[in-house]
Amino acid sequence: MTFPLGYTVSLYSGTATVDGNTQSTPVETRYVREAAFLLDVSSISGTLDLEIQTYNPLTSNWHKLATFDQINGTGQDEGFIQYSLGEQIALKYKVSVSATFTLDVHLK
Repeated sequence: MTFPLGYTVSLYSGTATVDGNTQSTPVETRYVREAAFLLDVSSISGTLDLEIQTYNPLTSNWHKLATFDQINGTGQDEGFIQYSLGEQIALKYKVSVSATFTLDVHLK
């Protein structure tokens, strides 16, 4: 799918009760030069760890690109990456009990 420059997509939205990732539905970032990650945590029990990953098509492996500080309360956070996003990005998350959150990314 092709988007105009300067658009926002969701990496994840829902309630997590087990660890997971969004590698099966990655976000295309081939021609993107920067990304703003917008996190909203509406409820949480325990802790939540979030890792932004980039895909290496030569090895078919996912690699850590960036992380958020460990989350243990509700609220909002944001992070920025310029350059070196790769061709695709995905989210890997670890939750100790449960967390309801949304992670959107604004790309341009």
